Amino acid sequence: MGLPARLPSEADAIVQAYLARAAGNPSVALRLVVKDALADLCEAERRGAAQKRLVSLGYARGRL
Repeated sequence: MGLPARLPSEADAIVQAYLARAAGNPSVALRLVVKDALADLCEAERRGAAQKRLVSLGYARGRL
């Protein structure tokens, strides 16, 4: 009989997508993952800094 088939998790789907982009090369896939993760982190930090500036300006205006 064997084990029941399991649906792929979101993580499995992401792994398969990166492996496909890397033509099956796990080393290249890992580099792509890290590159995308760092780009997302930089974008999140940029957005956070922009929001912080807006909030700071709002408080400064309120005190005048």
